[in-house]
Amino acid sequence: MPKLISLSADLKEAFQHLILQRTGLVIRPSDRDSFAKKISMRMDAVNFISPQDYYLLLESRTQESKEEWQNLVALLTNNESYFFRDKEQIHLLQNHILPKIIQKKQIEKTIRICSAGCSTGEEPYSLAIMLQELIPNYKQWQLSVFGIDINQIAINSARKAIYSPWSFRGVSEVIKGQYFQQVNQQYQLEPRIKNMVQFHLVNLVQDEFPFNDIDLFICRNVFIYFNAPAITKVVNKIYHALNPDGYLLTGHAELSGQNLSQFHRLSFSQSLIYQRRKEGEKQQEIRQPLTVKELTIPQFKPIKPAKTLPKPITVKTDPVPVKKQPIISPSPIKKEPVKPTVNKLLETAKNFIEQERYQAALEQFQQILDINSNHTDAAYWIAQIYANQGRYQDAILYCERLLKIDSLAIAPHYLLARIAEETGKLEEAKYLLKKIIYLDPNSVAAYLDLTHIYTQEGDERRAIKMYQESLNILQMLPPETPIVERGNLTASQLLLQLS
Repeated sequence: MPKLISLSADLKEAFQHLILQRTGLVIRPSDRDSFAKKISMRMDAVNFISPQDYYLLLESRTQESKEEWQNLVALLTNNESYFFRDKEQIHLLQNHILPKIIQKKQIEKTIRICSAGCSTGEEPYSLAIMLQELIPNYKQWQLSVFGIDINQIAINSARKAIYSPWSFRGVSEVIKGQYFQQVNQQYQLEPRIKNMVQFHLVNLVQDEFPFNDIDLFICRNVFIYFNAPAITKVVNKIYHALNPDGYLLTGHAELSGQNLSQFHRLSFSQSLIYQRRKEGEKQQEIRQPLTVKELTIPQFKPIKPAKTLPKPITVKTDPVPVKKQPIISPSPIKKEPVKPTVNKLLETAKNFIEQERYQAALEQFQQILDINSNHTDAAYWIAQIYANQGRYQDAILYCERLLKIDSLAIAPHYLLARIAEETGKLEEAKYLLKKIIYLDPNSVAAYLDLTHIYTQEGDERRAIKMYQESLNILQMLPPETPIVERGNLTASQLLLQLS
């Protein structure tokens, strides 16, 4: 066990500045104790007694220094990974982004994807598997996946493509059996997948990328290690590496507050993704419509019967003239059409959503509200469709309408929090998420969203606390409990995904 060294404030700051300068990695206040331990470990490994001498080694440009940087970086970065990590973003890639890229590339039949911060290779290999799954005639295509990382030890492991069972948590036995061969207690990736992926040692901040013409650049849970100038520098490099209309996918809320004028923002229920703008194009924020399977039906608490009828809540619309009926009606020439029931209108609206006819669905939901102004499901569907289309003010109006009906309803509070987070109003988002936790102490989604916000703000103490609370709740819930705000994943599935 190495002896823990004592670093003066000046020397600690010097180490942190040097690491930031060379790698872009920020040592946050909550990590400073563990940082001193890691410096001690490396000093012990290379037989240094003086931290000043070790600093001079890192500062030099010798081969010995280069090798030591690799060992230090391996300690400073998190190499935790597993196949098909973050089911929501995997769903987004598999069902939206990759099919669009494949459709666009039908003629030239060339796709190039980069996985930055690839660690031991699970993410780039997952992408390669998805491409083969989505392209039946993949042998006629040129499919290239690049895995890049600052950690040479992780890169060496990735190139071997041998994994323990822990890398497959949440992966179906079908995928494991189709693409891996079991060797003793480990799993060897099939050559047809392994050969699709190239690994490169790359310092995102310092190095030039060894490729260009990228269709999809994935950089998840990497920017959390960088400060704002480093993020700006790396995002600019990614922009120039992408094809026109190429995509950038990051971890949740990692680029919140950054100037991303070079990109269009595409908002899906699972994640935000950025698309490179062509020269001269104006920046757009596009809310992608969702299929009915992705929309969630809220669960509202039953409304207690009031002693007096509540006043109907109305949305400002142009007045519709009402035609007065004569006292004596003439004999009808034809029968009046039977007015549709609420249930029939609801069924029709959901069919329209399935067909992606969102305007038609909105008209059906509005008819329901004309019949029953307090119909919570219809009002929430309208709010969610508006939010998915980026019509945030309209969505907010309907959320407020719902809260007038039931001030304790979780679903509109959560949608308001998502809108606030999406529009950069993080203080408002935090207030709403804390209110949700007050109303429902077992709201896993609220704790996870707060985790993302606090991580983005650099408040790791609170982020860790929120993350741990979400894990505690998931462990207490019955395994099959659906988590509505997380695509109806069960508690056990989400726990596996987060672990």
